[in-house]
Amino acid sequence: MNAPGAAPRVLLLCDRLEIAGGVERFVCALANHCAVQGLAVTVGTVGTPREKLRYPLDAAVQVVHGHTGLPAGDGAWALLRRQWRTGRVLARLIRDQRPDAIVLNGLTTACSALLFTPRWADVRTIACDHNHFGARSRTWQRLRARLYRPLAAVVSLTQADAPRFAALNPRTEVIVNASALQADAPAHPNGETVLAVARCVAQKGLDLLLQAWGAVIAARPAARLVIVGDGPLQAALQQQARAAGIEASVTWRPPTPEIAAQYRAAALFVLPSRYEGMPLALLEAQALGVPAVAFDCPTGPAEIIGTEPGRETGVVVPAGDVGALAQAIVRLLADAPLRERMGAAAIERSRARFSPEAHCAAWTALVRRVAAAGARA
Repeated sequence: MNAPGAAPRVLLLCDRLEIAGGVERFVCALANHCAVQGLAVTVGTVGTPREKLRYPLDAAVQVVHGHTGLPAGDGAWALLRRQWRTGRVLARLIRDQRPDAIVLNGLTTACSALLFTPRWADVRTIACDHNHFGARSRTWQRLRARLYRPLAAVVSLTQADAPRFAALNPRTEVIVNASALQADAPAHPNGETVLAVARCVAQKGLDLLLQAWGAVIAARPAARLVIVGDGPLQAALQQQARAAGIEASVTWRPPTPEIAAQYRAAALFVLPSRYEGMPLALLEAQALGVPAVAFDCPTGPAEIIGTEPGRETGVVVPAGDVGALAQAIVRLLADAPLRERMGAAAIERSRARFSPEAHCAAWTALVRRVAAAGARA
């Protein structure tokens, strides 16, 4: 138990933090905010030391890890070994730190850790999947149904998924993501640059975007696609672009802390994901006034972009429909006045519905409430 008057001790856990992704960015941003609010914050991973963190952390935030990497390889057995190692390492960090509140990030990470975590931690634990409810296999969903039930709280990123999470745990709260990037007005750049910001993994659908890009170039020869991100599929995606003869119109850039400049230079943002939770990249584009085209994932894009007539901030097309994606990109590139209206509406909607202040306040209040109960446990 904490000494009287001591700051609540919070442990944020993620399997790794050396990659540039939305979950990793969220964990570091929440840690920084909680530290500024006076909480004693520790971030824990399987094997990421402080010097390898992709996103900045406040000096007051402690970093711990299990001093070991994750087993490599593909296939079910390799996945099982990785998750077994992840669970054991993160559970050990929980036992060693014995915090007042624990935030587990990601379904597979959370379930793996909870399998090895002592039951005293349940009343101190908050779980957030960071993806839509049905994104993982039935095996993971069955584990979640059992392991999430006794937790102190579960966070749903969307209103659409909240009832399903609440059926597992009535202490479910909706806290939508928000962009830390903000702008007073859209940039409205010249040119026809289309921007995608995503890890090169299957979920993000960059292969589908490249399939659509040939039709975009045929209709708009001056269009250029900029993809900011890295990941295991990058070489295969670059080969796909070469094989399709579109390589000259596609630029690949590594993740950068100066990502706001990339958004502001784009006429249009595209999110071709197969599935999402509440995608930070789309929220960032909206907050900076960049019109967007996105696939209609089970959760995320439609909720962010909105469908109110006359106040659209972009276009949502049927999931996986490559032809519709290309047509929407071409239509917006050809209509600068429409993009200007969408850009202004995007900033207005971002401020009204996805306030970073409200996001941080909601998370801080939840963490404090769970930590207070955990300190008494």
